Order: sequence, then C-alpha cells, then structure tokens
Amino acid sequence: LQANLRMFKYVELAKYVSDGNTGVEREGLVSGEAVDAAFAAAGYNDQTKGDSLNEWAWLGNTTLTAAQTTAFVNALKDLAVTDITPTASNGGKTQTFTFAEGGLYLIVDQSGKLVVEDNDTHKLVWNGNAPILAGTAITGAAPSVNNATGVLAAAGVVDLKSSKEETTKAGAVTWQKVDKNAAALTGAEFQVYEGDVSGLSADELKAKTPLKFNGSNGAYSLPTANADGTYPEGATDTLQSNAEGKYTLNGLKLNTTYTVIETKVPTGYNGTFVGKFTITTGATADAAATFAGKDAWNLSKDNKGTFQVTNVKNITQLPLTGAAGTMLFSVIGLLIAGAAVTVFVKSRSTKRALNA
Repeated sequence: LQANLRMFKYVELAKYVSDGNTGVEREGLVSGEAVDAAFAAAGYNDQTKGDSLNEWAWLGNTTLTAAQTTAFVNALKDLAVTDITPTASNGGKTQTFTFAEGGLYLIVDQSGKLVVEDNDTHKLVWNGNAPILAGTAITGAAPSVNNATGVLAAAGVVDLKSSKEETTKAGAVTWQKVDKNAAALTGAEFQVYEGDVSGLSADELKAKTPLKFNGSNGAYSLPTANADGTYPEGATDTLQSNAEGKYTLNGLKLNTTYTVIETKVPTGYNGTFVGKFTITTGATADAAATFAGKDAWNLSKDNKGTFQVTNVKNITQLPLTGAAGTMLFSVIGLLIAGAAVTVFVKSRSTKRALNA
C-alpha cells in the first residue's frame, strides 16, 4: 500500500496560538502577493473583516462557499514546496499526514493522473486530488481550549474522493497475408492510421503519422502515448506477421475506424499491388469489428470468416472483378489504342516518303 501512495508537498499557512483565554487563533506564517490574492478571492476586505484583528483571525470565523474555498487554495497552492509522505492505514482507505506542530496546512497532490492499469482490455486512471486545506487536531492543550476541533476541517480528517477514468478497449482484430491460392505468406509489413485515410494520395499520407504499437511477430498492443505525445521506448509503427502470416492488434479504441496500409510485400511479389483496408471496432468489447477493403485491386477481403490480404507476383494473378478489373482493362485498352495510333501515324509517314 505504501508504495502506491501519491506524492504530496505542503505549506504551513498558519500556526495555532492561544488567544489568552480558552480559545485559539491562527498566526499567519506566509505573506506576499499570493496570500493577498487568496484572501481577496475568499472575500476578505475592509467591508467584511469586521472586528477581526487580521485576515487569519477572519478566516477562522468565516464560512466560505465552495467556490471561495477553491479560489483560496488555488491561489496558495504554489507555496507548497516541502515534500511529505503520508502513511496508509485502514486497509489503504485512509492516509495520515504527520506534521511537527499544530496549525493550518495546505497539502497539494503532485502525482497528477496515475495510470493504475493499462492492458489489452481496459485502461484505469485515477485523477489527482484537489489541494487539501486542513487543520491539525488540537490535543493536550493546557489549559484546555474550546472548539478543539475548530473549523476548516481542524479535526485533521479530510474526506477525499478521487475520481477515476476507466476506459474499455476493443477486442482483438486479426488479418492474414496470403498468396493467390490463399496460402499463408510472411515478410509483408503494414502501418496503421487512426481514422479513414484510405482515400489520401501518397503525398497527402506523408502528413499523417502512423500509430505505434508494442509487440512483435504478429502480436501487437496499442500503448498509451506519453503526455508529450511520444510513445514508450520500443514501440514500432511497422507491423510484421507471425509464421502463419497473421497480424493481431489489441487495445484499439471502441467505435473507431483505423486504416491499415501494406508498406512492404514479401520477397518475389509485385510491390505495385498492395493491400489497403479499414477496421471499424464495435461499440463494446464483445462487438465484432468490421473490415472493408479499400485497395483498387480487390486484394483485401473476407474469406470464410478470415480477413485476408493477397499478394500477387504479376498482373495476371490479380482478382479482376468489379471496378478493379474494369480499371485494369481500360488501361490495357488505352495502351493498345495508343500503339495502334502510333503504327498508323508511322505508316502514313512512310507512305508519304515513298510517294515524294
């Protein structure tokens, strides 16, 4: 438990002193622009201070609204520069801060968001605590004092409710690389982009950044990017298959479209005809993802429940169906027509030369 505690810094804002009777007062220990701004935000001014001798005495006798308290501690939180480590107790449900003397303290969480779990199925993040304004309990006073628990949580117990962010991830998605006979191929490489970028040209695609994954040999997981947008060391944007030509991605976002583009074909295969397809994950972890072929050659498609991307060695092995076949024959037709025109023009030129 102790190893999992957050990191904190604190500042002692005021210490307790006797008021000369059977009560206590706070004697301020900090001053400056931040303190002036904090009390202004809390509503302390010439009209509201009443009979209070100073702002700290006023604070001890004033009930602040939630907004005023938030503004007060936010103005002072940068003053918290001294490290302190709490002690976990009550099965990890409480944290105890121990100080050298009684007083009013501001304790500021330094940990920010903590990633507790991040695996292929979900991500759990605990958000940082808000700054804690708390007074220590007054014990062993001689003479005893009234209102020993004071105000502003002077009993030294603060109820903190940290919020959490739990994100469910999509189930695994898999595709396979095959030849024209549906036999597994190895040696191909792919890159993955978030969003549907299948319609972009090669130059337009250069402006996009492929995702990076942890893993190798066909098994990959999408890691959480660092705060600065970089990825953990060892993450790669180039995916390679296992011995069966398969690629499996874990940890993708729910209800999100990704574009997968082949960047390298196996040795001996034609690099002109590469696969391209999109994957759209389901709305829940159990929902099946949807694959859609996007390459012009109809190389990426479902085969009896397995999404496959085909490589070919030459143009005659292409699956000439639909728009891809029509486009290919149109190109061939234009080439033949161009050759006929060339022959015809040359023939006319030869005839004119003979008749001259």
